[in-house]
Amino acid sequence: MKRRLPAFLASPSPVVFVVLAAMAVRAWLLFRTQYVPGINGAYYLVQARSLLERGALAIPDLPLTFHLHAALAWMLAKLTPLAQADAIVWAVKLCDALLPPLVAWPVFVLVRRWARSRGQGDLVPVAAAVLSCVPATMFRAVGDVQKNSLALVWLALLALTLREWLESPTPRRALALLGALLLLGTTHVGVLGAGLVLAAAVLAAFAARVRGSAAWRRMLPWMGAGALLLALTAALVSWRFDPARVHRLAVAFTSPGRFAFDGGQAAIRLGSARFVARWVAFLALAAAAAPALAIAWRRRKELAASDFALVAGAALAVLAMAAPVFSMDKSIRFWEIALLPANLVVAFSVLHLATPWRRRALVALALLAGVGGTAASLPRGGADSLSEPALRELAGLARHVPRPDRTLLVAPHGAEWWSAWLLRTRVAQPEALRPDDWRRYDAVLFLEVKAGLQVNPFAGGSPPPAPSSPSAAVPPGAEVLHDGAMLRLERVAAPPRRAR
Repeated sequence: MKRRLPAFLASPSPVVFVVLAAMAVRAWLLFRTQYVPGINGAYYLVQARSLLERGALAIPDLPLTFHLHAALAWMLAKLTPLAQADAIVWAVKLCDALLPPLVAWPVFVLVRRWARSRGQGDLVPVAAAVLSCVPATMFRAVGDVQKNSLALVWLALLALTLREWLESPTPRRALALLGALLLLGTTHVGVLGAGLVLAAAVLAAFAARVRGSAAWRRMLPWMGAGALLLALTAALVSWRFDPARVHRLAVAFTSPGRFAFDGGQAAIRLGSARFVARWVAFLALAAAAAPALAIAWRRRKELAASDFALVAGAALAVLAMAAPVFSMDKSIRFWEIALLPANLVVAFSVLHLATPWRRRALVALALLAGVGGTAASLPRGGADSLSEPALRELAGLARHVPRPDRTLLVAPHGAEWWSAWLLRTRVAQPEALRPDDWRRYDAVLFLEVKAGLQVNPFAGGSPPPAPSSPSAAVPPGAEVLHDGAMLRLERVAAPPRRAR
C-alpha cells in the first residue's frame, strides 16, 4: 500500500507556472542592470564579498540571505570562468530572481485546502498565488530589500505549517513549523516579528475555539519547545551577528508603546498627506481582514478548528500591523508585510461567496488591480541607484583611496553601498558621523553626487528628493581630490563643526 504524502507536501502543479513567470519577470528586472537595482542593492554585494574574503559580515545583520549569496558565488567562481566580483553579482541576482517567487507555493497549497473543502476548483488558489508574488508591491522590492522578500516565503510557510500542525500535531509537522520559525529568525527581524504576532494570534484563536481540550494540552510541550528554539536562535543571532536588531524586536514585545513611535521621526500632523495615507492604508487592510473575521466567527462551529484559528489569527494580525499607531517608516514596512496574510484572508472570504460569477468577477478585478500596474512598467526594466556613467566615475576614484581599509567615505543615501562595493572603503552617511571617526581612520572623505542618482522604477514610483550634499558640512580648506561631471570627492582633515 502506497503512503500518501502529507497535504502540505502534495504536488501543487498549477502553481508551477505562476512561480516560473514570477521568476522570469524578476530576472528581467535584475539582469537589465549592470549591477543590482535599488537604493540598497549593492549592500548585498558588499556582505557576500565580506563573507567570502573574511568569513564575517561587513555590517551586523541576520545572516541567512548573505550566506546563500556567498555560497552560490563561491560555487559560480569555482565552476565557471567568472571572476569573484562577477560571481557575487550573478549570485545575488539569481537568488533574488529565484527564491522570493516560491512564496506562491505555500499560499497555493493553503488556499487550495480551503477551496477543496468548499467543493471548488483552483481558480481562487491560483489567483492567491499570483497575487502573492506578481503584483507591483513585490516588484518594488526587486534587488533592494532581498531579506524581506525571502522572509515572506518563510512567513507563508509558517502559516501553512501552523495550520497543518493545529490540524494534526504530529512530531513531523511540529518540526516543520519550528523550521519555518528558525528560517524567519535568521532572515529578517521585521518579518520575524510579524510571524510571531501571527503565531500568537492563531494560537489564541485556537485556544478559544477548543477551550482547553486534550488536543490543546498535547500541543503545549511543542509550544514550549518552539519558545525555547526561538530564545536560542535570538541568543545566537544576538551574540554572533546582530544584537541591535534582536534588541529592537524584544522592545517591540516588551514595550509596544516605546516601539510604536521611537521619536526618530517627526510627529504626523492631523490632515497631512502622511496622516491621510496612514488611514487609507489602515482602512484598506481592515476592509480585507474584516469579512474573513466575520465569516470565521459566524461559521466557527462548522469550520475545522485549525482553519478557524488560522483565518481569525491572520485577520487579527493584519489589523495589528495596519494599526495607525506606528511611525511612518515602521508603518510602511508593516503594510508591505501585512499584504501576505491579507491575501490569504481575502481568498478565504472569496471562497465563501455563494455564487460562482461573483467569485470570478472579484478574482478578475483583483488580478487586474494587482498585476496591471506591473505589466505596464515592465518594459523599463530595473535600474541601479547610480547611473552607469556615475558608477564608472566612482570606480575611477580608487586612485584616491590607497588604503581602503583605513578610509571612511561619507556619501548620501543611494551612493554609500556602491562606494563600499567599488572602492572597498567603510562608508557612512553624513548624519552618522562622530568626531572619533577622525581618530579611527587615516582619511575621511566626503562624496557629493552632483548628477546620476536615480531610483529603481519599482522602488516607490517617484524619484527620491535631491540628495543633500555632504560637502555642505565640509569646513573651508578641505582638499578637493576629484571634481568631475557627476561626482566630487574631498578629503576632510578634521571633524566638521556639527560632528563635534
